[in-house]
Amino acid sequence: MNIKNFFSPAKWKETLEGYRRVIAVSRKPDREEFLSTARITGLGIAVVGITGFVIYMIYYLIANAA
Repeated sequence: MNIKNFFSPAKWKETLEGYRRVIAVSRKPDREEFLSTARITGLGIAVVGITGFVIYMIYYLIANAA
């Protein structure tokens, strides 16, 4: 990355314009959308946790069987 481009006012203006566009189209989710997203996220966390636990138990059983 060129240091002159990093401090260029045109580059900063372009970056800030991109941020402004994102904020302009974003909105607060309604209750149903929020709960749906929370459920899906919680399910994903649970699946990853259960998978990790099963792998750990398999490793533990194999390591202690010898």
